[in-house]
Amino acid sequence: MLISNFGGGKLFAYANKILRINLNGEIKEIELNENLAKYFIGGSGLAAYYLYKMKIYDFEAFSAKNVVAMFNGPLTGTKAPSTSRLEFCAKSPLTEIWGESNVGGKMAAFLKFAGWDGVIIEGQSDKPVYIYINENGAEIRSANGIWGKGCYEAQKAIEKEIKERRLSTAVIGQAGENLVRYACIQVDNSRHAGRTGIGAVLGAKKIKGIAVSYDTKHEIEIADSSKFEEEIKALNERIKDNFTCNMLKELGTAGYVESAEMFGDLPVKYFTQGTFDKASEISGSKMAQTFLKTNDGCFGCSIKCGRVVEIDGKIIHGPEYETIASFGSLQLIDDLRSLIEINYLLNDYGMDSISSGVVIAYAMWLSERNIHDFGIKWGDVEGVKKFIRDIAFKKGDGAILAEGVRRVGKKFKDENAAHVKGLEIPMHDPRAFSSLAIAYAAHNRGACHLPHQMYNVEMGLKIKEYGIISKDRFSSESKGIITARMQNYAEIFNCATMCVFVPIKPTQMANLLKFATGFNFDVNKIYTIGERIYNLKRMFNVRCGIKAGDDVLPKIVLQPLKGGSEENVPDLELQKKEYYKERRWSEEGIPTREKLEELEIAWTLESS
Repeated sequence: MLISNFGGGKLFAYANKILRINLNGEIKEIELNENLAKYFIGGSGLAAYYLYKMKIYDFEAFSAKNVVAMFNGPLTGTKAPSTSRLEFCAKSPLTEIWGESNVGGKMAAFLKFAGWDGVIIEGQSDKPVYIYINENGAEIRSANGIWGKGCYEAQKAIEKEIKERRLSTAVIGQAGENLVRYACIQVDNSRHAGRTGIGAVLGAKKIKGIAVSYDTKHEIEIADSSKFEEEIKALNERIKDNFTCNMLKELGTAGYVESAEMFGDLPVKYFTQGTFDKASEISGSKMAQTFLKTNDGCFGCSIKCGRVVEIDGKIIHGPEYETIASFGSLQLIDDLRSLIEINYLLNDYGMDSISSGVVIAYAMWLSERNIHDFGIKWGDVEGVKKFIRDIAFKKGDGAILAEGVRRVGKKFKDENAAHVKGLEIPMHDPRAFSSLAIAYAAHNRGACHLPHQMYNVEMGLKIKEYGIISKDRFSSESKGIITARMQNYAEIFNCATMCVFVPIKPTQMANLLKFATGFNFDVNKIYTIGERIYNLKRMFNVRCGIKAGDDVLPKIVLQPLKGGSEENVPDLELQKKEYYKERRWSEEGIPTREKLEELEIAWTLESS
């Protein structure tokens, strides 16, 4: 075994404690093992270790035996920028494999300040509850008066009951309560753990929300504070001078809409059209000229990509790029006001905007082809709003769409459901940036765009330390290799934890972790850790039945289109062959024993 059962004494940069909460009322404190910290760092790395060891791959996602793990990382709560990131992990009810969702806001930092590196939640309540965590531990409180409320009202009710100034909340809406398979978790009124349906796992456990406060702040000790602060100063200068960071501050993620359309990266009319001449009408620039009041950011973030808008005298948070694309161009809606209203509904009911946008667009596509009449047409704003409500409450055809596109496709015997392993394809098109083909096909969550951001690599981002360079966005050659490498590096962001928008070099990341923790990290060691975590999650999926035949793309995104993608279609088979070879996986898509031994996780091969 890699890890002993003994603690390792006081750790730098960590709170050194994990809460283990069983909804039967049993609450324990676990000391964080030093070897675990060295081998998996934190965030989804630690979560993957614990959930694998608990063998939750054997259980149904909605069963009492599924477990929710939420972890911050060693950089969380320090002066390192944009590190208040929290990883929610469980077996996904949407994909039935590894489920993971990363969210910003205050909660990750507040959890650390309260003295906790993470929380593991087990069991199932027979009545609605919420969990209140502070430096003294946790309480399981009744949520009878809050169950049934939307996210915004639920958050206010919890805040009113707890009455703490330093408070962060994570809540589910009616979609999570009703087990919509892509229900999300709303954190601090404006941030969302969106993908893979972890909100529905909370709903199945009858958890309406989680609240975290602290009174006496846990002091985070840094191993070498002088060198740590030098690295932070250099990184902050890099952020200040970075074009993308400045664009995100000024225009938000929606600032990419027009560029995406130019590249052919903006999905249009359910992935069947290559151009959208109304892109400027739903862009970040348009938002800045019309509804934008200000921008905001997560705790400790200087980029501040969040949008705060005003509509009919009401101040709310505006939509991100993914929401604007999935309900805008994908459904041929070109009215920004309507998209802001749709975004508010999604947030209040607690639904992932990517999955819900794709499934409603699929309903439009199926209706147009007379496969099933959902009673909704392209650009039907009021019809979309009605379906959002119907999905959240599983009413009428909304109950069908609440299952996600994979199950909808199976129900109507259609092969054009836009998903990978059950996770709906996000708003970046693999025909525009070829490496997205294998990035989607082989990712542990399914069709996942954000951690690796291969579209940025295809547009010129270079990670020279790991040989990650693309010379041609349409070529498929070498894309399997650089995608595997980028995915390995990306895992470090999810365990450090740090926002992927931070333009940090591997050397800087290694140094921040080294000076914070005192562990002997360098560029090569953090890469190996990322590769270890990626392969651990793959082994989790192998236990769930995933193999090479699941690393595929739907044919809907493999048809040539005119426009910015110039009728390019990526060669997935070539990329897949390169990818497996780079990863040293078998032809069945399973990590070889030699690779697992090299990564010191051969214990994943032991009989379950």
